[in-house]
Amino acid sequence: MDTLLPGDVIVVRTPDGNWLDRLTSRLIRFGAALRDESNLDNHVAVVHHTDAAGTTWAIEGRPGGVGWVDVAEYDNGYFLSNAAQPKTDQQRAKVCTAAEGMLGVAYDWAAIGMDAAEALGLNGLWKSNVWGEKPPAHVVCSALAAWVYGDVGLAEPRKPWRTCTPADWAEFVMARGWGG
Repeated sequence: MDTLLPGDVIVVRTPDGNWLDRLTSRLIRFGAALRDESNLDNHVAVVHHTDAAGTTWAIEGRPGGVGWVDVAEYDNGYFLSNAAQPKTDQQRAKVCTAAEGMLGVAYDWAAIGMDAAEALGLNGLWKSNVWGEKPPAHVVCSALAAWVYGDVGLAEPRKPWRTCTPADWAEFVMARGWGG
């Protein structure tokens, strides 16, 4: 695991949980494979802080809504981060503040439907709305990170943020898409 600082984005494979967790993580990776994109990871989180006990905490979008996660849950060999992306202390603080502001925001099931339709080549069946620059009312994990980075003015994988996937973040990190 890279040395992670507040504001860094991690791209991970979630650990096997219940049958629904396993199914959804595999479907996300399968969708990326159908699009010939990076398909080893299926989740994204934004590093927030390391506490006095040495636990590194991140904020993530997930089916129960945006919440906290111990990054150690994702130390399973499938792990990327944008730790090498240049960020000032002020930008890091803004990323963390923006991510905190998203705590409790609901999961974006419509975006999951759009992503699935796109992976299956059925883009015409599902269209997204234009959401503008307001904070989102619903997010998936990768869109949360993309929106926060865009809001702070840091480079992120692609626009519109709502359609950003874990594969987009993985490719952004591997290609050093921030230009450095």
